[in-house]
Amino acid sequence: MKSIEEALKYTLCDDLELSLIPKAPGVYIFLDGDMRPLYVGKAKGLRNRISSYLRPTASHTPKTEVMLRRARFLDVLVTGSEKEALILEAQLIGDLKPRYNIRLRDDKAYPFLRIGVTSPYPGISIVRRRHKDGALYFGPYTSSSELRKTLNLISSLFRLRTCSDSYMKNRQRPCLKFQVGKCSGPCTGMITKQRYMEDVNRVKEFLRGKTNRILAALRSDMENAAMSLEFERAAMLRDCISAIERVVEGQSVVASPGLQCDVIFMEQSEQIAQAVVFMVREGVLRNKRSFSLEMGLEEDVSQAYLSFVKLFYSYSQNLVPREVVIPPFLSKEQVVSITNFLSHVRGSKVRLTMARSGVKKRLLDNAMLNARQDLEVEIKRRRSWQELGNEIRKVLGLKRLPLHVEGIDISNTCGVDSIGSIVSFKDGLAQKVRYRYYNISQPGPDDYSMIREVMSRRIKSGLRRGDLPDLFVIDGGRGQLSVALEVLKDHGLLNTVDIVSLAKDRDDEGEKIYLPEGDSPIILERNNVVLRFCQRVRDEAHRFGLDRHRRKRMKRSMYSRILDIPGVGPKRQKLLLKHFGSIKGVASATVQELMAVPGISERVARNIHQFLSQRRGLG
Repeated sequence: MKSIEEALKYTLCDDLELSLIPKAPGVYIFLDGDMRPLYVGKAKGLRNRISSYLRPTASHTPKTEVMLRRARFLDVLVTGSEKEALILEAQLIGDLKPRYNIRLRDDKAYPFLRIGVTSPYPGISIVRRRHKDGALYFGPYTSSSELRKTLNLISSLFRLRTCSDSYMKNRQRPCLKFQVGKCSGPCTGMITKQRYMEDVNRVKEFLRGKTNRILAALRSDMENAAMSLEFERAAMLRDCISAIERVVEGQSVVASPGLQCDVIFMEQSEQIAQAVVFMVREGVLRNKRSFSLEMGLEEDVSQAYLSFVKLFYSYSQNLVPREVVIPPFLSKEQVVSITNFLSHVRGSKVRLTMARSGVKKRLLDNAMLNARQDLEVEIKRRRSWQELGNEIRKVLGLKRLPLHVEGIDISNTCGVDSIGSIVSFKDGLAQKVRYRYYNISQPGPDDYSMIREVMSRRIKSGLRRGDLPDLFVIDGGRGQLSVALEVLKDHGLLNTVDIVSLAKDRDDEGEKIYLPEGDSPIILERNNVVLRFCQRVRDEAHRFGLDRHRRKRMKRSMYSRILDIPGVGPKRQKLLLKHFGSIKGVASATVQELMAVPGISERVARNIHQFLSQRRGLG
């Protein structure tokens, strides 16, 4: 299959004559006037599929009609087969995130466990994005707290390092995690590479749910250690076996021993759907994941199901099992399509089972009950937000329902290290993946100029990407609101985007909400739901901005302290940071390692080492 870069050379823009569109299989992309992708689809025959959209007599769903009205261009990407088109479609949806394709609710960045297998001593960490870096990714996980518990358990059982590669490279002695038994100390040679890699392989097996295989290997190692008189290691392995057995005992066998499969069910209602994934390993239900999804142009649950499976396994390539249990509402063509896609992602044959009886049917029924229950909860939550949104609109006199709300705050210390923060809420839920902060260039403690700069930058990017909110909540009073209104006016958005400001309580008068019209603020009861929502947005913007401001201030402080070392100026500071990657790296370096940096003499290296050692590793 051609790479995406090569495939994109096969484009047809501005010209929708069907005779020019090839009949070959491939992927098509509808784009708006600013060349932003609206929808990505695949077809066995591109000309026939695209003609179904463009026929004057064609009947479409309301959502498809809206998409076609917005579409101005069409890109066509030719592939060698329908299977290649399916794979490329999934890849493009993940990369381009088109508005009208099915997507996980709020585009939330679900966390993964990452094992950097390309390192001599692979570390394990929690990340929010998968990259093509050769590492193994396990996930996505829907609960960050549960994922941290899993990482803590892995650290206790298998003692893999959790530090960064650069931090490990510059360690001279084991860190505190080694002292408390949560790291095996590979940074200073406390464990051989062979034994460390054995632990890495066990972690992989553990995350894939193959605990029986791990226990057998650990028992064998324990016996060998005892026979070799390595009693300390044998005791450690014994404790590890006991801990894993306790974890396994807490899980119930729900299927025949040895069963390895995923069970996936989806329930749909109007424009939302709930997908539930049961992960069964060795006959035990190891994990349940539930995803709320925003529907795209998919017209029925089977199309939505197909899109979700591609989306889910595109994120978690290493977790595709040999068997996936699916509901009976899929067509034969869709089953073949999913089978081809999953087999490609896994790299070996995947079997799809349409369960109609037995243990797998019971698992599927249980997944169905969970999906329906989760969907009911999500619908109730949305209805509750709809009521709150209408109340906010009524009380604040807004032009539209505030489905997408953003809060803006400024954090600085006497005008230094200034940060502008923006937080985003959609349907009442925080969208942390959309949080942004801005390094402010305005000098001095001038709140108005800083608000103007942050608002201007946000409006410009929003117009470019088409993602402006329905309502801005500004931290401040009438002055801050007036400046923000000027920015909206300059861009012709006064009648498009709503804006209010929230001033903190002074003299026990209550918090004041300033509106664009009228000089006097409105003061609501302390427990009023509208006030509490505005406070939530404002406080989250303040928390996020203050955290970034403190980091910026600390970084500047550390940089200025390293310049206090005799013989170190801005040029040598830059060389040191480039060579060691961070202040911590410089602090943990030996005199000989410091001398390896171009331009650092032995005298200067000793000054640096002595200065930072006295301060216990600066930063």
